[in-house]
Order: sequence, then C-alpha cells, then structure tokens
Amino acid sequence: MEDYKAGRVDAAAKGFEAAIRADPANAEARFQLGCLLHDAKKDAAGAFCAYREYLMQRPDGDKAALARQRLSVCERELAAALAERHKLVADPAIAEAQEALRKEVKEARAHVAQLEKELAAAKASMEAMAAERFRLLAAVRGEDEPAVASAGPDVKEVKDLLEEENESSNHVAIVDDAALLRREGSAEITTGSLLLPPRATGDVVRAEKKADGKAAVRPPTYEVQEGDTLYKIAVRFYGSIRAWRMIRDANKTLISTDGRVQAGDTIRLP
Repeated sequence: MEDYKAGRVDAAAKGFEAAIRADPANAEARFQLGCLLHDAKKDAAGAFCAYREYLMQRPDGDKAALARQRLSVCERELAAALAERHKLVADPAIAEAQEALRKEVKEARAHVAQLEKELAAAKASMEAMAAERFRLLAAVRGEDEPAVASAGPDVKEVKDLLEEENESSNHVAIVDDAALLRREGSAEITTGSLLLPPRATGDVVRAEKKADGKAAVRPPTYEVQEGDTLYKIAVRFYGSIRAWRMIRDANKTLISTDGRVQAGDTIRLP
C-alpha cells in the first residue's frame, strides 16, 4: 500500500501478488490489486478477475458494493474494446434483448425479496405455534412454566420448518397418550416433584399390583413394547409422567433427547 500511495505501481502490483500467493484468502489484497490494474495500468481484464475473486471471497464485505460497481465498469470497457477490435456495429435487436433481460432480472430480485419476507413471517408463525405447543405440554405434565422458552426454537432454514412440522405430530401423540392414561385409570399423573411425597389431598401415586394385591417391584430393565412411549413407561413404573426425563438420562445411548423410544430396545429403569 505504501508503494501504491507513492506511485510505485509496478512494485505495488508485485507486492499485492506476493501477498495473495502467501495467503490466497487475502481478499483485501485482491481488491487493491484490482483497483491498481484498473486505475493505473488500464488493464480492465486483470481488474475484472481481481474484483470477481474478491466478491467470491467476500460477497458481503465492506467493499463488496464498490467492487460490483467497478466490475460493471470493467465489463462495459471490455465489451467496447472487443467491439472496436472486431469492428462490430451495435445491433438494436441485441440492445433490446439486453434491456428485456435486465428487466427480468430486476423482477426476479423483487420476487426473491418478497419470498424472503414471507419466509420470515412463516418463521415467526412457527415460533409462536411452538411456544403454544410447549405451553400445552407443560399443562399436561403439571408444570407451571413451559419446559422450553416461550420464544420457541431457533428456526433458521426451511428444512427446520419441515422438521418442526413433523415434530408437532409427535407432541400431539404425547398429549393423546396422557389423556388415554387418565381414561384407563392405569396411573395418576402427579403434578409434584419426584423428590417430594404425594400430596395429602388424595393425589396418591399408584404402583403396579401383582395378582395377590401386593405392590410389584420395579424391574431394573424393561423391553420397550410396540405402542410404548417414554411417558407411558414413566407412569407405569414411577407413577408420574415427569419421570420420563430421569429414564431418558439413564439411557442416553438408546433414547434421543426428545424422548423417542424404539420397540425392542431394553432400557434401564433407574
């Protein structure tokens, strides 16, 4: 840069090229080399390549807008030089086609901007739906606050939106399982902590009973059956739907973080 500012153009060009060879990711050196070739050496082709390489490395860099402007100037200069060299005469039809193409590009960019706006609105809607879903799940589990922050999951891609939609069906199934357990009366879903005794207001935790009426001993392991969910297993062996986290943490190699279980797996009951 000192050579460039002092007017030592050749030395500056060699310096920029050496910096790029030493560090191909040096986008700043590519941009400055493009400016030198364009302004001092009048080398539109070389400057064009340098600007393009800068934009490939730094499409959102602080000099990206200026690089695009200079790239457009280089394109026009190269086109004029080729036309002059080959004695080409401007064709009105070609100029009209170029103008129509520019118009289509402008409309396409406007359409992309509208799609991005709609995607942002869809993300916000999905986050609101997720927050409401977690609130309902908290109510089913007897928690005062949602298990997940009300802002909802961090949705960044369209793929994430599709995965969220698939997960919503799983959460609906969880709510249905809880309702079924209540109807069947197989166990009461407690709202207190697993570390606290049952409430004195009749909210008694029921354990499995043997045929002779005595309380069944909880086995150390259990083979997951078809139709089982982690919530059903928690209520069956612990009398509380909130025990699912304890079972999941004790079987991290088998149970995913969202609590899904596979039929045939043998899980440990802590």
